[in-house]
Amino acid sequence: MGAVQLESVAAQHAQAKLNVESLPQGPSLFDGNDTARINGSESDEYEKFDKGLMQYGCAHYRRRCRIRAPCCNEIFDCRHCHNESKNSIKIDTPTRHELPRHELQQVICTLCGTEQEVRQVCINCGVCMGKYFCEVCKLFDDDVSKQQYHCHACGICRIGGRENFFHCSKCGCCYSKVLKNSHACVEGAMHHDCPICFDTCLSQETMSLFCHVVIQFMKNA
Repeated sequence: MGAVQLESVAAQHAQAKLNVESLPQGPSLFDGNDTARINGSESDEYEKFDKGLMQYGCAHYRRRCRIRAPCCNEIFDCRHCHNESKNSIKIDTPTRHELPRHELQQVICTLCGTEQEVRQVCINCGVCMGKYFCEVCKLFDDDVSKQQYHCHACGICRIGGRENFFHCSKCGCCYSKVLKNSHACVEGAMHHDCPICFDTCLSQETMSLFCHVVIQFMKNA
């Protein structure tokens, strides 16, 4: 192979590497402009990818997969469905437990039934199992109107749009920007149950603005 050919091949490899590195990292969010990232943007491939969008899921999420709980090896629609079943007062106290979300290993495609390691696109039928997908939280959701985002400081995904929240490193949580110049900082303030809705503050994908405001009022009282 001549020097000119070698230079051409090297240039092609460099461009391919540049194209890959330019793709966004972290949580993946596909929309109508992402067809170029789906097997060469073929229309039939995109149709397969988008099949069943918003048609499947549970009371908590619209998604095209189910999960195998790593704690009890049973299959559920999502971690909230698992927790409602396995951590209710109807279950004997010694066996009650919650699903450790970050330990999730296996998902089952709703459309074809193929069980596989956690990933966004089914290895068998090629369907997207969640338009929003976070590899860290193992979160799948087709309803992107929630404006999901992953906060690396919190270590979880939240909803409401990254541009609408800020992370307070002292409180250890994301707050609405409405409270940016007025909230009272308390060390680890969000690492406990919300006194308003009784849910665990840090584990919530979002805390309602009502809860935020009432908690701040209580702090300042």
